[in-house]
Amino acid sequence: MTLQLVWYTDPHNIWCWGYEPTIRRLEVLYPDTVEIEVRQGGLFEDFSPVREQWARMSGGRWKDSVGAFFDAVAAQHRMPMNTEAMLASVDDFNSTWPACIAAKAADLQGRDAGRAYLRRLREAWTLEGRGIHARSVQEAIASESGLNIDSFRIALDDGSAERAFQADRTESQELGITGFPTFVLHQGPESVRTDGWRPWEAIDDFLRELDPHIEPRPLAASETAVRELLRRYGRLATPEVAAVLGATDDDAEILLEELEGSGSVRRRAVGNGLIWESKDRGGSRHLAEANAPPGKHAFGATEHEP
Repeated sequence: MTLQLVWYTDPHNIWCWGYEPTIRRLEVLYPDTVEIEVRQGGLFEDFSPVREQWARMSGGRWKDSVGAFFDAVAAQHRMPMNTEAMLASVDDFNSTWPACIAAKAADLQGRDAGRAYLRRLREAWTLEGRGIHARSVQEAIASESGLNIDSFRIALDDGSAERAFQADRTESQELGITGFPTFVLHQGPESVRTDGWRPWEAIDDFLRELDPHIEPRPLAASETAVRELLRRYGRLATPEVAAVLGATDDDAEILLEELEGSGSVRRRAVGNGLIWESKDRGGSRHLAEANAPPGKHAFGATEHEP
């Protein structure tokens, strides 16, 4: 019997970004035995009280407190985060709800479309420092993700996306879920739950709480496997490749560097880590620009060069 894994999340939540390696492992190694569903829980309806508390604690320098928190979380889950760019986009940030509603607007175009859009929202926020609370950014990401932009806008305007979000919130509240990430695993009438971030190594044992015999699909840790992963996803962080291979970050990076040497992939340094992009699929121009030196655009062209 297939296991159903429900992920209660929020696009802004940086601990949820740290769960992306686990999601990649599930998608690749348990494609026929684990079905993933996503719920948007809505971390902050109003961020103002949190901002004010951090300002009091830091003598008015609330961004310093947030930046230190971001860096500490990134050091623990090891997913790349561009803290400086993220902080540059939060001056007008007041709520995580608009990004949750945008994610539900994408969901209305299909589960795969919704998952791809949610991933791009997370990348835009954590890697590129784009303000995903802003509708203009949400619409730009919808276009980048290949969504039907007219349908996306209609879902935001006619209230259907917000109703879907509120249904997710109601489900979360009925289960007593107030923090994210939270996973609830179902098999028939039985269910188990885990709250908060856990390393990807913990997911196999979590699945076995309901299905003691479940096993991941075998996958050799090879250059061929890594190349195919990057062709499938376009770009991945080192811990995501490691999670799928069941390897250490160092071992995964050795394989990635071999592919880089052969010209198959390129690296992008982002904050504390690396993003690897398949040259077959291309990378994000926004990501390149977000990490270019001052006065530089993507691929090294200066502001004054044609």
